[in-house]
Amino acid sequence: MKKMLPTLVLLLVAMASVLNAQDEAIFNHYIQSPIIINPAAAGFADEYIIQLNTRAQWSGFEDSPKTGVIRVNGPIGESFGIGASVFSESAAQRNRLKGKLDVAFRFGLGKEVKGEQPFQASFGFYTLVQRLSLDADVINNPQYEPGDQEIMAYLDGRNQFDAGIGIYGTYLDRVFGGLTINNLVSNRLDNISGQTTSDNFNFTFLLGQHFRIEDLDVNLTPSIMMRNIQEDGHPFIFDFNLQAGFLDDQFIAGLSYRNLKAIGLLLGTEINGFQLYYSFDLGFGDFQQYNNGSHELTVGYAIGRGSILDSRKRKVQEEKLR
Repeated sequence: MKKMLPTLVLLLVAMASVLNAQDEAIFNHYIQSPIIINPAAAGFADEYIIQLNTRAQWSGFEDSPKTGVIRVNGPIGESFGIGASVFSESAAQRNRLKGKLDVAFRFGLGKEVKGEQPFQASFGFYTLVQRLSLDADVINNPQYEPGDQEIMAYLDGRNQFDAGIGIYGTYLDRVFGGLTINNLVSNRLDNISGQTTSDNFNFTFLLGQHFRIEDLDVNLTPSIMMRNIQEDGHPFIFDFNLQAGFLDDQFIAGLSYRNLKAIGLLLGTEINGFQLYYSFDLGFGDFQQYNNGSHELTVGYAIGRGSILDSRKRKVQEEKLR
């Protein structure tokens, strides 16, 4: 029987497994960008969007997770949407590089009201490929056992494939929400190998509503997010969010509470397609004394498809007049 692996290396491998199943839930800006947690949201806003997201988890703690993501998504024709993202993360001596593709099909339901159907829904799926690896200096740990197959596999880099499906929708542009079934491939492989039970069900659920308070010129958006990963070490996550938009969402502020003893503050702005969001999370557990909280920043730009079409029409008209 092999000797026990050093605590650090075992922690890194376990962290890689946990983050593999829960990476979308780490990010907090899913109200502004539902595609973070649901592939069916690709192109749903009828805008072409590019975003850069960075997150520093447990800042102030040595070798804490640091993540960077670039995302693009937009509509194709009248019914399809597509998105792509590249994700990079480092946590202690563990590294991860991931590419993800989201594809969605949009459709309407219900009797038309003012030319539009009240229900707008979308069905989508995602596929991803990621590479997990450990820094080469892990072998310098005095407790490292030369030739250990598990560690060597991560030193060489381990590739993983996964997929999931989701549905997302709105009602009268006020109520919004969706359900994502996560980790379908990894679950199936684990079931075949006997690592999990056949009833394993990983999901992410989002539900919210926009309210307009005319007297105060404020848009309020309460929402909930639930994420369940039925595997050892993966806690059930429940977020309650309340966001307020002022001056037609040129200034956004929000508060969040997570059942894992954490509270978050969000500040942001949306002006002429430019997007900027910042959030700070502070925990109330025992680990908080060892870090300064978590920081997340998103910078993006969105351009509506209608604006592009109008610009093309103007150019055509100008050409005709010449």
